[in-house]
Amino acid sequence: MFADMTAGEVIEMAAKTAVKTTNDLSVNASEILTKAFKEVGLEFGFEKVEAEYSAFKEFKVRWQRSYKWADFKVSDYLEDAPEEIVRDLAKTLFGKITGDDAEGYPQAMCDHITSPEFVKRNQPVYLKRCRNITKSSKSEDGRDLKDSANRLIEMGLITKKDIKNVQFRWTKESNIRKIGNCSVLMKVVTISSILDTDMIPEFVLDYCLYHEMCHLIIGFDPTAKAHGEKFSVLEDKYPKKAESVEWLKRLCLYL
Repeated sequence: MFADMTAGEVIEMAAKTAVKTTNDLSVNASEILTKAFKEVGLEFGFEKVEAEYSAFKEFKVRWQRSYKWADFKVSDYLEDAPEEIVRDLAKTLFGKITGDDAEGYPQAMCDHITSPEFVKRNQPVYLKRCRNITKSSKSEDGRDLKDSANRLIEMGLITKKDIKNVQFRWTKESNIRKIGNCSVLMKVVTISSILDTDMIPEFVLDYCLYHEMCHLIIGFDPTAKAHGEKFSVLEDKYPKKAESVEWLKRLCLYL
C-alpha cells in the first residue's frame, strides 16, 4: 500500500494514526475512571456518581456532592495511571467527603506522580498550559536562571542532581504579588521577570531561586505545610537570606 503513496501522504497517515491512538487511549482512560468512581461510590452509599478527566494546569481534583450524588473533576495528568491507582484515589476522596478522612493521597499514587516517567510525560504539557512563562531560562536581556542555579551549586546549597530535569523559566509579565513559583511534580521553577534587571543584586535573585528549589529538594508532601519547619531549616542555609528578604521588602515583593 505504501508504494503507491507519496512521502507527504505517508506522514499524514501516520499523524492521523497517532491522533486516533491518543484519542482511543483517552476514551479508555475515561471509561476506567468513571467505572472505578461509580463502583467505589456505591460502597460509600452514593447512588449517582460522575467522574471525568479535566485539563487543569496544576495537578488537582475538584468535587461537588449532595446527599447521594457526587461529581469529580480529576487532573488529566493521571490518564495513564493503572486502574488500581484510580480506584485507590476514589476510595481516598470518598473517605474525605464522608468524614472517614485519610491524610494525603494513596502511596501508590504518590509513587506514580513522583516518578521520572510521570515528569517526562507531563512536563511538556504543563509548560504549554503555563501561558505567562518564557520558553527559555534566559531572558531577553541575557540574564540566565541556570547561571543562578550554578552559583547555588558552587555554594554547596544544591547539587547537580537536584536540578536534573528541572525547567527554569521567567514570567512574560511581571508578577508582583508572587515573584517565585515551583511545581514540585512537574519540576518547573518560575521567577518573575520583575527581577530581570541589573538593579536587583545577583544574591537576591539567587535567594529567590533557592527558595523555590527548597520546595523541590523537600519533594511532594500533600500533608505538610508549604513553608513549614523543614522548609525553614533548609532555607536558612542561604548565607544572605536576611539581607535578601530586606531587599524584597523594600520593593514590596514577596515569595
